Amino acid sequence: MRAGTGRKRVRAGVYSRAPEVLYVNERRGRAVKKLLLVALAAIGGLLVYRQIQADRAEQDLWTEATDSVSTGS
Repeated sequence: MRAGTGRKRVRAGVYSRAPEVLYVNERRGRAVKKLLLVALAAIGGLLVYRQIQADRAEQDLWTEATDSVSTGS
């Protein structure tokens, strides 16, 4: 035994930390999947919103173009 080295010898057994590491990786994987799902939903919502706005603008343009003009008499 060495005195004064300040190091402790740690023996890793067969089951040292494997279950914890797998659990953390599994949770991290779930979190990434949820984040991707939320991002895809946000992008999909944005695309739908932009399409609705474009349809409204086109409808307003057609309404303006086909509006009956008053003679003003």
